Amino acid sequence: MCHILPYFGAQHYSMKRYFINQEGEANKFWNIEIHDSAYTVDFGKIGTLGRKNQKVAADAAACAAEVAKLIQEKQRKGYYEVAEGASIPEKLAPAYRPMDEELFWEILSLLNWKKTGNDDAVLLPAEKRLAALPLADIFAFEDILAEKLYRLDGEKYAAACYPGQHAGSISADAFLYDRCSVLCNGPVFYETVVQDPAQWPVGLEFESLLYLAGNAYTRKTGQDDFPHTPRVSYETGSNTAGWLPME
Repeated sequence: MCHILPYFGAQHYSMKRYFINQEGEANKFWNIEIHDSAYTVDFGKIGTLGRKNQKVAADAAACAAEVAKLIQEKQRKGYYEVAEGASIPEKLAPAYRPMDEELFWEILSLLNWKKTGNDDAVLLPAEKRLAALPLADIFAFEDILAEKLYRLDGEKYAAACYPGQHAGSISADAFLYDRCSVLCNGPVFYETVVQDPAQWPVGLEFESLLYLAGNAYTRKTGQDDFPHTPRVSYETGSNTAGWLPME
């Protein structure tokens, strides 16, 4: 719990508090020290010296209020307080799991929809998680993505996505981006739509999902050209069986 520090008038006041965050991929520290109307923040990756920021407030009361606000923000982001000199738990690397459907959906669940409107920010947590895996798993992720989009490539799904429109008038690119939105809603919803196209989330699209594996590859290797071609194509019309005349 955060406490607003008391103002002691002409008296001198100093304090230092220590916080760490080891949630998910994080392994960071954040320390804050206050001296009267000034405070200093040390932050960075655990095990490094980190960086330092300093600020002087208008007075001790303003400084205390600002520090309390900063601490609350950090706690909302997963930081928790530790005692001075306390032993920091060793951050264990997650056990390796080869890419499969369960891990595929787990990575998609990391999409940060609080950042809607900034697609790069939405992708970032999933991108970082995927980039931490071997290249073979990044390629396998792309294969699973393509297969699931391919499965939704069909006239009955297009009819549900664009009610009242003739299939020939539908944009191939737009329908691909619309199919991405179904995956973004998770495995249960995805399977529901596969079985019942009437449940299609009309009006939603998320083109940027197509770039997730490529972004993770670039983050991992520093190379821009994604060298992997999925086993099936997710381009609209590739699933020719799905576009046969409906009975």
